Amino acid sequence: MQKIIFALAALSFFAWIACKKTTFNRPVKYVAFVGFNFEDPEKARRNNYSDSLHILALEEYLGRINAVEEPEPYPVEYRLKVFQCDFEDKNIPLIYNEILADTTIAMVVDNTWGRHIRHARDIIRDKLPVISMTADQNDTLFGNNAIFLEPNDPQPFYLVNFIQKVLKAPKVGFISEDDYLLHRQFRKVIEKYRLPCDTLLFLKQGNLVSNLVPEKDTLRVIRDIRRALAKTDEKYILLNLHSAYGNLVIRALQQAGKNEIKPKVIIGISGVTNLKDPELQALTKEKNHVLHRYETTEELLPEEVHHLKEKIENRFPKKFFNIRTAQNSLRRCYDAMNIFESALRAGQTRRADLLTYFKKLKDRKVAIFSELYEFDSTLILKREPTFYRIQYGRIRSCPTQINTSGDTIPNLHVGIDIVDINDIDIRKNTFNCNLLYWVIVDSNYIQKEGYIDFATLNSPESRNRMAEERDSNGNILRLYRISGQFLGDFNSFDFPFDRHEIKIPIEALSSSNNIKISFDYSRLQLHDKIADFQMNDWNTEAYYVTLDNNISNALGSPDKVTFDTKDSAQYLEKYKTLNVRLRVSREPWGAIILIVLPFLMFSALPIFMLFFHKATFEEVGELIITSFLATVAYSINLVQISPATDSMNLAYIFLMMTLGINFFCFIYVTYIDRQKNGSRPVSGKKRSIFRISGKIWLPYLILILLLMLFYLIFKN
Repeated sequence: MQKIIFALAALSFFAWIACKKTTFNRPVKYVAFVGFNFEDPEKARRNNYSDSLHILALEEYLGRINAVEEPEPYPVEYRLKVFQCDFEDKNIPLIYNEILADTTIAMVVDNTWGRHIRHARDIIRDKLPVISMTADQNDTLFGNNAIFLEPNDPQPFYLVNFIQKVLKAPKVGFISEDDYLLHRQFRKVIEKYRLPCDTLLFLKQGNLVSNLVPEKDTLRVIRDIRRALAKTDEKYILLNLHSAYGNLVIRALQQAGKNEIKPKVIIGISGVTNLKDPELQALTKEKNHVLHRYETTEELLPEEVHHLKEKIENRFPKKFFNIRTAQNSLRRCYDAMNIFESALRAGQTRRADLLTYFKKLKDRKVAIFSELYEFDSTLILKREPTFYRIQYGRIRSCPTQINTSGDTIPNLHVGIDIVDINDIDIRKNTFNCNLLYWVIVDSNYIQKEGYIDFATLNSPESRNRMAEERDSNGNILRLYRISGQFLGDFNSFDFPFDRHEIKIPIEALSSSNNIKISFDYSRLQLHDKIADFQMNDWNTEAYYVTLDNNISNALGSPDKVTFDTKDSAQYLEKYKTLNVRLRVSREPWGAIILIVLPFLMFSALPIFMLFFHKATFEEVGELIITSFLATVAYSINLVQISPATDSMNLAYIFLMMTLGINFFCFIYVTYIDRQKNGSRPVSGKKRSIFRISGKIWLPYLILILLLMLFYLIFKN
């Protein structure tokens, strides 16, 4: 009978688990990845292992999507299917025709360039949902079902507006690759905005070999660039060049003799040069040139992408992260899978459904997790432009920026340095922090300084202004010190073996469309910074910085929000938050001595007595009662040690287990005594108490039910 009951209980438990896990028998669909060549080591190295990194990241994110259970799992399981074009344009139509014929493929993620994917436009148009990672659209008609995450198409618009509205340049000199498709976009925008332009030099993208200028042509190209820059009187030089030619522009400026080339203001497209910052700083300091660098992405990552990077770095070769763009590749994969999951949340799981969903994203916003994605009329993802100025050997973000609409906005340059973190109080959910932060802003926008907030600062009076300076460019620097108490978000369930993450958020109170917030986090990323945080009773495990977002309705907007259930994201705005994070763990020896060892002794004592052959039932019962009372008395001390008295933690579970063991041992002894002696007086004969053959399954069954109850309560 006992075996039948246990078998039925086990069968019911596993049947319940099987019913909950609908992922056991879901249909499988595929997400196609189209890249260059990751199997050939030489070709993979030539492409900076971009495809390999994208494949790893996409597989990780698809695993996250497949693991979703709340509010319910997605009805389809998605896996990655990889295709390689081997840098050959002719292979692109063949690959896309194969994808189109495979009905198990729901969507395509394309990591090729604009000159490749354009050969598949007729296959993609109105037939395949595609997310392109880096390709330029180049006014190619894809039917509004191809999303472009990071093309260069918007750059001419941003650069021309920056030149006219921020630099206020009356005229520019133009050096361009005239066979690069983006050249046509520049010509259109320059003509549209009537920017006077003098073409100084045309170069050929077609002459590049493996994205490099052939060695035999390098000296000639540098000489041509030096001659063009020396000949022109134009101060402002606009570059539409890949880094192979952009690097040679820097070399030409470096090699020019004294007074050969008048000081220039250079501005170019993203990635116009991949030379290291110290080399560019030295050029501006020695030759008095000014370099403006355009960027669309931040060096810092959101928290989830940061954790993915850590995971990949621990499992795969470090060569994947030897280049600066590696982090950006992870971020693009994160964005692509978020957009894909937004469609899944809307119930669009098939290819035809995804095709319709993508078409509806024109001029709309999509919010998912802590990200907000906004698309233009051609399904190009709008990315916030950022301009940095390298002048006099220093790198700073420009005090005036432009937004995605091309309008000028003020820029707050915010720096921070954490001096110390201490006095972690889990009971009060607080910790103390001592930090410095500063704001650099154009004097015309000093009133915007208040748009920086420390949301978890629990003592606002602790903020003190330490200094204020004004430089020769009209910028004001204000330095502040904060020494006070910050609120934490600590979960004490794992006490006394608990780990916590201390987070200090620095929030922007204005969206990037109105005010640009440029965080200077260089001092926070020093490798030895964690050594500054040494605390009593705590071990410091990890220290890192992330750039996350708060998604909210437009703060301070005078417009009334009219909620639209079909497009609830239209009034949402994205607010940047710089999060400084420190992981700590409690040192275990105090907990082991004060909690674990006493409870182990109180638990082991009654169990040991059950195996002691020369003890009477009275003696064992008295010892169990004594152990039970000792445990109850010691629990008073536990209340003083525990960080929270009104919530469950592991220490309380140790207490309940000790009380439970004593209780069930007492029931066991009482039951056996009842079975063996009935109502007769107990003789003084010594006997073995622990006998498996006895019919004592009822207390064990109660114990199993109690453990199952604990599992249901604490499994989350």
